Amino acid sequence: MRYLTAGESHGKYLAGILEGFPAGVRVTKQYIAAQLKRRRQAPGRSARQAIETDSFEVVSGIQKEITTGAPITVLIKNIKVFNELPFSSVPRPGHADLAGMLKYDTLNAALIRERASARETAARVALGSFALRLNELLGVCINSRIVSLGGLNEITAQSAAVELKRARAAGDTLGGVFEITAENLPAGLGNFNQWDAKLTSRMAAALMSVNGVKGFELGGGFKLATLSGLAAAKTPELSGGLDGGVTNGRALVMRCAIKPVPGLKAGTPSINLKTFKNTEAVSKTSDTTAVFAAAVIAEHAAALTLAGALLEKFGGDTFEEIKQRVKLWRLKTGKKLAYGCAVSMPMAVRRPAKR
Repeated sequence: MRYLTAGESHGKYLAGILEGFPAGVRVTKQYIAAQLKRRRQAPGRSARQAIETDSFEVVSGIQKEITTGAPITVLIKNIKVFNELPFSSVPRPGHADLAGMLKYDTLNAALIRERASARETAARVALGSFALRLNELLGVCINSRIVSLGGLNEITAQSAAVELKRARAAGDTLGGVFEITAENLPAGLGNFNQWDAKLTSRMAAALMSVNGVKGFELGGGFKLATLSGLAAAKTPELSGGLDGGVTNGRALVMRCAIKPVPGLKAGTPSINLKTFKNTEAVSKTSDTTAVFAAAVIAEHAAALTLAGALLEKFGGDTFEEIKQRVKLWRLKTGKKLAYGCAVSMPMAVRRPAKR
């Protein structure tokens, strides 16, 4: 299974194509719309999100809300459209502007911003909705939660609202950490035979591709570096659900660090690459934080990668085939997982009774 997205932040449409998705999966328009709404209305978003409605159309790969097995194409209409792209030779520090201007040998940062914008992730969420639904129907539950926001490590709706209000009033932005969990995954997804088949690296790549992510941690992550081998053996849950790049039957637990949004209303020091004079890059439409929206996007990025791993493991062109194979595999591996192996359970745990 693979996917592509296309379109610019202020173009007429965003587009996404999902290929290799099985036939027979029921995905309603309301389900996709709800996922897009979660991304759009996440706390800390900019004023543009009040403009965009993410009106979309699935133009191929589905009939009467049931996938057909053909490539799925989704079009999302942009409300805010530029008929003529503005010119800006002032790159915004912390964004893709400067790197992109150098890469494509252009003085117009707007050309870079249009595609590098996080607006692209709306298409990923739309496609990810299909993968999220497939995971759900196979019993896999993918969720996210906010671990920290700015300096807050105990997050409640009230404390987050207060912190966002403070940052917004100061013209500042916030970073943070979110956690993605995938529960009830079948054991054996991924492969250790080749480096690029390891689910560890694939999940890291998927989540690191989300705009603003600067750090990735699996399970205990950096905490494991501080433990002795004996201590680590007693806390196998710190593996995060993957050993050797393969799922071990435990919950998959990943955390990502999001940088503060670099666009500031007060401006940041920059240079005009046309005149080579010092100036400031001002952003009037930046989010106060991307942490909440990024968590939603990451759920869908994770779902796409996990759906691909499920299809690799179990094959099948139709949902019914896949469902039966997953069911049989769970029955086959269930007893081993219930008793636990030394590599996935603490030492001196219960073992099978002698016959």
